[in-house]
Amino acid sequence: SFGLTLGISKNKFVVKEYGRVKQSYPFDKISRIILEGKAISISTDVIKKSVQNNITIDFLDKNAISYASLITYKAATTQKIQKQSMVLNSELHLYLAKSFIKGKAKNQINYLKYLNKYHKLFDQNITKMEHTYKNIQKASTVNEIMGYEGSISVIYWDSIKLILDVPFEARVTFGAKDIVNSSLNYAYAILYGKVQHSLVHAGLSLNISFLHALDEQKPTLVYDMIEEFRTFVVDRTIFSMLNKNEPIKLDKDGLLNKASKQLISKNIKEKLGSYTMWKKESVKVE
Repeated sequence: SFGLTLGISKNKFVVKEYGRVKQSYPFDKISRIILEGKAISISTDVIKKSVQNNITIDFLDKNAISYASLITYKAATTQKIQKQSMVLNSELHLYLAKSFIKGKAKNQINYLKYLNKYHKLFDQNITKMEHTYKNIQKASTVNEIMGYEGSISVIYWDSIKLILDVPFEARVTFGAKDIVNSSLNYAYAILYGKVQHSLVHAGLSLNISFLHALDEQKPTLVYDMIEEFRTFVVDRTIFSMLNKNEPIKLDKDGLLNKASKQLISKNIKEKLGSYTMWKKESVKVE
């Protein structure tokens, strides 16, 4: 937070406030550093040590939107970037775009089926979503795919409204001032960093994407890749927290307070550390 300094002392990361040590952390216990807010100082020693230990450093604004990440110059490999660019405008390009959205839609449908066991409200909505899901495979352009994604998401969010015990009118990405959207946006920011870290360390270019339009100013491949994991990692976690009345609160500016951010971080971390079945094996979600 405001006025803190992150440095290194005695082979540990050290957080200081006005020169006094507040916390210290061994290097091997840290996988990610998130700097959120104004007037935070970070030493070049921290940056160098983070590079050596594959630790990602992310910068978030007050709305939990990532505006920068420090990535080592070794990250993307030329061969992989060339292969990525060769996929653009090929059959594989459309296949990948469909796969991202099919993954996202399937997780949304499966989550509503899970909720429907208890609420018995979503039979018609699930049927509509499954009908639209079948059309994704027939799509011949990325715009068509995004159209189907939009239709499925509208039904999904309309369904979620019915089971939440807190006010929720609509999904708001930027500048949200309600508990549901603020919680989702903060948790998505944590997931965003995880996805970006994985892509960087796989040697891929973040600027060559297959679903979202290419933009040299934005890591559009992260936008592609996060789609499949939103519902499974974030939505399930946040909606469970809200319906269990966990203490998520907003401050006077309509933003999540510090305790709420810590609680959300803890729950998302637990979800990423939990086990799930993948290719007939039990593996960590992370």
